[in-house]
Amino acid sequence: MLRVPISEAQPGMRLAMPILHPRSELVLLTHGFELDSAHIDRLRDLHVGEVWIDYPGTELIGRFVSPVIVEQRGRLVRQVAEVFEITHRGAHARLDYGSYRTALGDLVGSLVSEPLAAAYITEMAGSASCELRHASEVCLISLLLGLKLEGYLESQRKRLQPRHARNVIALGLGAMLHDVGKTRLPAEIRRRYDETRDQADRAWRKHVLIGHKMVTGSIEPAAAGIILHHHQRFDGSGFPGVPGHDGVHAGLAGEAIHVFARIVSVANHFDRLRRRGDGSLAPRVRVLREMILSPRRSWFDPVVLEALLHVVPAYAPGSVVTLNTGERAVVMDWKPDRPCRPLVHVVEPSGPPRRAHRPRPEIDLVERPDFEIAMDDGSPVAECNFEPPQPGAIGRFAA
Repeated sequence: MLRVPISEAQPGMRLAMPILHPRSELVLLTHGFELDSAHIDRLRDLHVGEVWIDYPGTELIGRFVSPVIVEQRGRLVRQVAEVFEITHRGAHARLDYGSYRTALGDLVGSLVSEPLAAAYITEMAGSASCELRHASEVCLISLLLGLKLEGYLESQRKRLQPRHARNVIALGLGAMLHDVGKTRLPAEIRRRYDETRDQADRAWRKHVLIGHKMVTGSIEPAAAGIILHHHQRFDGSGFPGVPGHDGVHAGLAGEAIHVFARIVSVANHFDRLRRRGDGSLAPRVRVLREMILSPRRSWFDPVVLEALLHVVPAYAPGSVVTLNTGERAVVMDWKPDRPCRPLVHVVEPSGPPRRAHRPRPEIDLVERPDFEIAMDDGSPVAECNFEPPQPGAIGRFAA
């Protein structure tokens, strides 16, 4: 199976995964459905970006995707949509936090039982709403990070019993609601930020205070704290400011920031960098390189930032890439310590055929330094490939 942009979909391709409606997240087409021209045109009209198709010789990729998780992700997106719809109604609207916890608990259970499939789930989002897409992606990445860092959660939440310290339901709830305060900002402030991305805008910064006030007393303090502090930075340059001994208001720094907020900070920044203003996606490898190797890495907890490479592959399994030889290949597997040198299979030079032939033998880019990935989903990425820093503290904490 491999992931094909809708622009390259052809009649006769058979779906390897269900397709969800980009607005309702309900199942449009089921696994095994054979595409025809009419359905392809309809999917394009709905702005469905990609489809998963059967492809001989790539069965290994099936470990990285799960229909159950995809459908549970759809349920989560629908609940995020409900949050925004209710909060837009006004200050007296009530949210059913219990149902959100149930949905998150079901999703966490599936992520635990299918950890390989969990690594690819963030590529699945198809919601047409920018708000919904961002909230659901941040929630999913945060959950994956929390599950990967169970030992770190125990070390950072020492007052709790280990099983409570590792519980990530509050992390998921706070991540899902992290921008809920924006629903109460005037439309002009939201529009201005969308155009400028100016985080120094004082009016826009109020969304963390507004959101925190909206949920305080209704959800766990750890979840509410995410909403207040997800823009804090590990080096102390974030917001909101808190008064210091000298009376100066500055952001929290280091472990003074709750570990859940540190996790959501990484997930939030990754997704914001990835989603361009025109709605297109920047290549994962480009965003990971910028976060891990640029000076902005000082903004993030280094343990959480290192864990990002373990849950977000630079080149996701199922992606069709172009090698520096000009050959097209499908990514089969990946290694967090060598994120830009995955295992690939070369496919037909003209792209995925309607009824594919057996692909050529696999190439492990770790063992073949003369090969590298040059294009990903039509974007040049040769200059984005990187070797990560030497593993740090995550070895002691990663699950």
